[in-house]
Amino acid sequence: MKSAKEALHQTVETLSDEEARQVLDLAQRMRRGKRDAQTLRRLAHDPAFHVPRKGASTFRVVKPVEGKGIPASRLLSQDRR
Repeated sequence: MKSAKEALHQTVETLSDEEARQVLDLAQRMRRGKRDAQTLRRLAHDPAFHVPRKGASTFRVVKPVEGKGIPASRLLSQDRR
């Protein structure tokens, strides 16, 4: 029985260049995900970092701030004219 790597190698040989790029992209994303997970596990043991639990939302929902007066972007563009 062939190993998974041997079978993958033979399959990759039959792919078009575009298909091979897609497979390469997938493999790189899988490696990055594994490396990111290992980094997060290491950081979770360090008291200087707070690693949110898996599935936690990335950002809290906040109420937008409403300022008064002329927007800074308008002042800047007027100043540059």
